[in-house]
Amino acid sequence: MRRVEAEALVGARREEVWQLYDDIAGTPRWVPFVEEILYVSGPARVGCVYRERTRLAGLPATEQWEIVEHRPQSRQVHVSFAHAMESALIITFEARGTGTWVHQAAELRSRLWGPLGWLHELLASFAAGHGVRAAVTGAKAAFEEGRR
Repeated sequence: MRRVEAEALVGARREEVWQLYDDIAGTPRWVPFVEEILYVSGPARVGCVYRERTRLAGLPATEQWEIVEHRPQSRQVHVSFAHAMESALIITFEARGTGTWVHQAAELRSRLWGPLGWLHELLASFAAGHGVRAAVTGAKAAFEEGRR
C-alpha cells in the first residue's frame, strides 16, 4: 500500500469548508483536475456514489467513487476500485482559529500481484500525490481568491 498526503490551512470556517467538499456536483469549480461530474446518486452521505471525469498528470480517466464514511464537519472517506487499484481518499477537517486545517490522504492498494503491484502503486502515487495537493490548494484558493 502507498499513501500520499497534503494539507493546508484554509481561510474559512469549518462549516464553510465542509460545505465546499460536500457539494460533489460543484467539485469542477475548485478542483483543477476534475473536468466533469458525470453522475451523483444523491446528497453527500454514506452510500452516495458519483462518477467523475478527470485529467490528472495529463492522463484522462473516469472513475466511480463511493462515500463510505461521512462525519459532518470532521471526516469523509471516499473509495474507488478503478484501474485495478483500490483507492481511498481520506479527508479531515479541523477548526484552527479563524480557519480550517484540511488534510487529504490517498491510500492506494494495487490488485496486481508482487512486483507488478508494487510498480503499479508507485506510478499511481505520483498522480494521486498531485491530486491531493491540487485539491487542498484548490480549496484554499476557493475561499481566499473568491472562486466559490
